[in-house]
Amino acid sequence: MARILVVEDDVQLRENIQEQLELDTHEVRAAANGRQALELLPSFVPDLIVCDVVMPEMDGIEFIRVLKNSLDYRSIPFIFLTAKATQQDMINGLEEGAFDYLFKPFLRRELILKVNNITRQQADRSRYQPREVKEESGFQFITQFNTQLSQQFGNASLTAEKMAEALNMSRSAFQRSLVTFFGKNFSEIVKEYRLQKATTYLVQSDQSIQWIADRCGFSSLSYFSVCFKKATQTSPLSFRLKARQNLNS
Repeated sequence: MARILVVEDDVQLRENIQEQLELDTHEVRAAANGRQALELLPSFVPDLIVCDVVMPEMDGIEFIRVLKNSLDYRSIPFIFLTAKATQQDMINGLEEGAFDYLFKPFLRRELILKVNNITRQQADRSRYQPREVKEESGFQFITQFNTQLSQQFGNASLTAEKMAEALNMSRSAFQRSLVTFFGKNFSEIVKEYRLQKATTYLVQSDQSIQWIADRCGFSSLSYFSVCFKKATQTSPLSFRLKARQNLNS
């Protein structure tokens, strides 16, 4: 399964492509033009982009130019969709970094084969990387990430972008590493870590609940209470009282 972004202004075609790719077990997001696609990228970094050439607001050529100038997204392969293209149009697209073309109307089988061939090549490059290199890079990433997290978890404005910058990584590479080595996204990992630290403070200190919420990077006491109760099925104060009763019994 691959993560695929479909960018197409024709609603019916866009929905049809999304449906076909999802039936082939891919995770798909869709946008009506390049501008909307750019808004999606921070929360959905795809393995492949299937993109129309002619679209309103931001067309495919302008969109690919923006991405190829970005450290975060320049390595994402493109398949361009076009109703008609001269040889020069195709050359222009390939010069901008397009991987392949699909000419409308195209067969479902053609779409699936091209998508799967490209995403399989990407997976194979990763799979056949020497095991010792993978293990070493994974260990380094986990160590560096945990070090940064232990130093910055109390910063309520900590973001994936800031953490990636601290690790000298692009956002997309950072997100992929989190999923590979932790199996979770950035917000999930940070929230779990903050709640673990909060639990320690509740049991081992006499600091107020407000102080603990602030110290652990929660933006407000109410948000901390909601997150804590969702994770433990009890309020921070009740958790503290019960923990101390157990220690004294």
